[in-house]
Amino acid sequence: MYREASIKPNFSDISRRYGVDRHTVAKCWAADGCEPPDGRRERRSAFEPFREEIEAKAALPGITKAGIHQYLAWAHPDAGLPGYNALTQFMRKNGIAIGPPGGPEPHPRFETPPGLQLQFDWKEAMRLADAGGEVFEFNVFAAVLCWSRRRVFVYSRGKGTDDLIRCMYATIARLGGVPLEWLTDNMSALVAVGADGRRRRVGRVFSFAEDAGFEIKLCRPRSPQTKGKVESSNRFLSRLRAFEGEFVGEEGLREAIARVEDAANSAVNETTGMPPCRLFMQEKDALRPVGNMALLREAMGDVVRVAKVPSTMLVSAHGEKMSVPRRCIGRPVSVVTMPGGSMDCYMAGELVAHREPGAPAYDPAHYAEAMEGKRWFGDGDIAAAAAANLELLDGIGGSL
Repeated sequence: MYREASIKPNFSDISRRYGVDRHTVAKCWAADGCEPPDGRRERRSAFEPFREEIEAKAALPGITKAGIHQYLAWAHPDAGLPGYNALTQFMRKNGIAIGPPGGPEPHPRFETPPGLQLQFDWKEAMRLADAGGEVFEFNVFAAVLCWSRRRVFVYSRGKGTDDLIRCMYATIARLGGVPLEWLTDNMSALVAVGADGRRRRVGRVFSFAEDAGFEIKLCRPRSPQTKGKVESSNRFLSRLRAFEGEFVGEEGLREAIARVEDAANSAVNETTGMPPCRLFMQEKDALRPVGNMALLREAMGDVVRVAKVPSTMLVSAHGEKMSVPRRCIGRPVSVVTMPGGSMDCYMAGELVAHREPGAPAYDPAHYAEAMEGKRWFGDGDIAAAAAANLELLDGIGGSL
């Protein structure tokens, strides 16, 4: 209309009315009403020559845009490729999406009936210092009943075959029943790699499972979502970081893990809308009965029964001695010697002491407990005096 009237428009007025920069209005007027050319839009992207390569990499499982950009910079150092943001803009403009065609693989929530499935895994290589500055490196065996989400956390120094069987036994004892299926990944305690590179199942663990009345099922490698319920245990076990410097000794660390377990089982679950401890009261009836726990201990290793713990707090099995807590004096216990050489002592089904192969017979904590209240000792540093006496015993008695 302005052109037909041979009138030059007021660019500033049009800019205010339509919310467009006056310079853009002027460019449109100069281009006879058409959209002015933009040299930037016509410029070819530096990533265009590598488009097929980018599309191929983007289809790989687990790939990221940052990984693609780093690869391109390494593979084409002389191309002068721009930064990461330019790559994301190029991929978005050309419809290149990360992951397999059709978008990410769906993982619908899968539920199992009560008493059927338990998922378990390790929370590995944890490290905490107690109130005295002693550093503990340990693992936590995490198990969860899939229907009620009832969790069991078991402290463990190692994560070998003996440790796994010990934790399985503890889980059964704590639940008071046996789920029919135990699902986990191909952990080294279950699957060993032979000299020929072939994977073989560790017979001891599967034999223990058969004796206990459950079946171990292994999920596909690199598919953590298959056992997603136990994977979520990591967020609970991360709360142990708050106990840094707030516990005393290994026993205090076990108590801290027990507190975290209680909190996890008392909190309302987002999926079920109920605390796991309440749902467990219903699921417990669906678990397979345990049977004789004494027979189950014999499936773990060689069992020696001690009729009465002596006042020395030392019990023996096959010529090896180990100490037990003071509360065990005068009571019957069972000593289980694992094929790997470790020794466990159980009292009324409870694991009260553990000894690694080659370790001194007296646990320093047990010895210090025994020295408390001795009249000849006085009110000095019990831990220091216990350590000094243990050094003397080591020099005199060999294994002691």
